[in-house]
Amino acid sequence: MAMAARLLRATEVASRFLSASHGFVQRAAYTAGGIVDVGQPTPQSHPELLADGEITPGITNEEYISRRKKLLEVLPEKSLAIIASADQQMMTDVVPYPFRQNGDYLYITGCTQPGGVAVLSEETGFCMFMPDTNKEDLVWQGETAGVEAAVDFFKADKAFPLSQMQKILPELIEQSKGVYHNVNTTSSYKNLDAFRRASLNNKVKDLTNYTDELRWVKSKSEIKLMRESASIVSQVFC
Repeated sequence: MAMAARLLRATEVASRFLSASHGFVQRAAYTAGGIVDVGQPTPQSHPELLADGEITPGITNEEYISRRKKLLEVLPEKSLAIIASADQQMMTDVVPYPFRQNGDYLYITGCTQPGGVAVLSEETGFCMFMPDTNKEDLVWQGETAGVEAAVDFFKADKAFPLSQMQKILPELIEQSKGVYHNVNTTSSYKNLDAFRRASLNNKVKDLTNYTDELRWVKSKSEIKLMRESASIVSQVFC
């Protein structure tokens, strides 16, 4: 009975994190007491899930910064990495499927929300383009992370609305010697003339091999999370 109770509790916590990340929790739960809503759990809004300094459970902002630094170290000189979030897939016109984040975007940024694009280079640092929202989006989806959250919570060096990407990103692409991205993404940056020219000039490469390499060696925090996950799963078979 004790093991079953622990498993049930772990399942409930995971479910609460996922639902909160996708904007289905009432806004009042975030904004009460001056807590800033960034569209996903924070140590202030969900102290039962995240400790101070963590962006996702068990992983701190320092670790995300370290991941980005290591990615730049393994990429060739003068490279530009473009990492897009997953798109929200729809079941019907108004009913979405449960959202699943792109693995590389989550690994590099810690953002669990759709619609963003992250850009990383030695010259520009870590830049995030965040989705534009309107009043209707807020009513139906709840709050989402914007440019302020990108800087304050996700620790971006620079942040812009996604609507400005077509003005800013082409210059970054043209200045780089190589553009690395997830070739399976469907993000709108692929429609930029600068990206198409880079592709024709054989400057566009797959980022996946480099992000996979980063995952070969696990951090202490990652090992701890893996052990906790294995412990929870093993209780099902006891």
